[in-house]
Amino acid sequence: MLKLAKKILGKQSFRFIISGGMAAGVDVVSYYIIFNFVLDKQDITLFRSIISAPVASLICSFSLGFISSFLTSKYFVFTESNLRGRQQLVRFVVVGGINFVCNYFLMKFFVEFIHLYPTVSRVVSIVIVAFLSFYLHKVFTFKVKIQ
Repeated sequence: MLKLAKKILGKQSFRFIISGGMAAGVDVVSYYIIFNFVLDKQDITLFRSIISAPVASLICSFSLGFISSFLTSKYFVFTESNLRGRQQLVRFVVVGGINFVCNYFLMKFFVEFIHLYPTVSRVVSIVIVAFLSFYLHKVFTFKVKIQ
């Protein structure tokens, strides 16, 4: 079954799905734990600003998912990239920023306007942003320079 999926999707896309699945797993599990147990679903105050529990959980879980995503993308998915590691990391941060903004607005939309449960909203936003992420990483972050 896995060989068939790899053949249909292509090696790189298949590996991206596995890598993204692992990073998403880290993100969603940490989101659930932070939202339900660490923050106990309570908003927090930071520098006189109130940050909602879903947004604070998003910031923390996104950070953990980001680290695992960079490492698996660099060493498992986009191994043919000949850009320097530092350059890849900087580009990964840029794409991560774009992804974070997209995730933020999707979370706000799903939680506050559609009234989906925050953890379900997190999963849906991850799936939507994954397509954008793969494209940006392939053509920008881990592109192969023709020499």
